[in-house]
Amino acid sequence: MSSPRYQEVKAADIPEVEHKGARVKVIAGEYEGVKGPVKEIYADPEYLDVYLPAGGEFKQFITPGHNAFIYLYEGRGVVSGEEVFSTRLLVLGEGDYIQVESEEDMRFLLISGKHLNEPIAWHGPFVMNTLEEIREALDDLRKGTFVK
Repeated sequence: MSSPRYQEVKAADIPEVEHKGARVKVIAGEYEGVKGPVKEIYADPEYLDVYLPAGGEFKQFITPGHNAFIYLYEGRGVVSGEEVFSTRLLVLGEGDYIQVESEEDMRFLLISGKHLNEPIAWHGPFVMNTLEEIREALDDLRKGTFVK
């Protein structure tokens, strides 16, 4: 387990890569040799915000041992052979490759990370193992005793 911490990242600090018509904001992980500003996270996440123009194609390898999902929040296209339209969440699971073809302009998030192999509970910005831990954190926050 790691100690809780917060990383503030300003929009201006997020690199954007243009590759074969796609525009990819690299928030965490790496795309085409460009690394995102969010680092040193236990789950080793890859977090990409992708714009793909109509008729475009986006391909990306998924790190072995990572689960992945795509959240399509604008547009329509085909993701690994499945026709999709916004708004849609596609849980990709563990895999090594993703291919997206846009039928119209698309915007989506591609997020992957390694398995945590432990229970997860969350509420707002808090992510812990149990709801009791969440309640304790909220109580500490209300009392002013919450420690970052």
